[in-house]
Amino acid sequence: MNLLSTLTRPEYVFRPTQIIRRLLCELPGPRDKYETVRLPWGSEIRIWPGEVQGSCIRRLGIHDLETNEVIWRLLDPGECAVDIGANIGHMTNPMAVKVGSRGKVLAAEPHPGLFQELEYNANTWRRIKNVGSITTRRVALSNSNGKAQLTVPPGFGKNRGISFLVAGGPSSIEGALSYEVAVTTLDTWLGADGAIGLLKIDVEGHEVQVLEGAAGLMSQGRIRDIVFEEHNPPPTPVTKLLEANGYSVFHLDGGLLGPILAPIRAPYTRKIKDAPNYLATRDPQRAAARIAKKGWGVYSFGPFSLGWPRSSS
Repeated sequence: MNLLSTLTRPEYVFRPTQIIRRLLCELPGPRDKYETVRLPWGSEIRIWPGEVQGSCIRRLGIHDLETNEVIWRLLDPGECAVDIGANIGHMTNPMAVKVGSRGKVLAAEPHPGLFQELEYNANTWRRIKNVGSITTRRVALSNSNGKAQLTVPPGFGKNRGISFLVAGGPSSIEGALSYEVAVTTLDTWLGADGAIGLLKIDVEGHEVQVLEGAAGLMSQGRIRDIVFEEHNPPPTPVTKLLEANGYSVFHLDGGLLGPILAPIRAPYTRKIKDAPNYLATRDPQRAAARIAKKGWGVYSFGPFSLGWPRSSS
């Protein structure tokens, strides 16, 4: 990537001080201790700078800009949001900020180490006024209640978003670690009351099972918007299941002036390094109207804040 294309990324254009942080990130220094970074809308998050998500937040100020922006635009004050595969909470936080003090966020992360980091961050955010209540659980979401094996493949130390759930016993991947984790369904967790404004799913290939475990909620129309990662080009079992339940499915793209909602068969306009993200919605007119607006809402809360990283134990 040349210098011009780097500097014209929205992460730098709409938050110019991020250029300074990026330059500081290039200086030699330790990557083996936690750092606390201020997100564009003002919240602090503790990261591990030596792995993919933490490094991205450190360099760009945000991980997965388009998905965060869609969360920011689609959630309303007082709603319930659910973050499945929450990792350290880098999407849990914008959910909590947007739903406000009358709203709530449920965040699930099965990996024991990541859950501790999620809970550390959540405890920081719980002390902030006008932020929704945050409930965290060390649990995996699937289509049944009980136990399953969480596989942690080699390379997890560099990318802590690649663990995945295995049914029927430990994975056979050489060098992988395995943890027995609790499993539940979204129908069980949410219960008979309430609705979900936005559900985010990032479960490394377990999406169909998560959605099967939310069959009751979907059939009752109690989940409006679903943001999910999909490794395979559609149509896939995931997109077919969603469409069968009344959802319109779009892929999420973006340009300098904002996110783009496109038909799932349209080509991407930007190079995608990770698995593409998609939006499934029961109200496509509402989603299209909100996402069509130019600009980046995530930068509306202090885009010129320096947000310097600082070391922490």
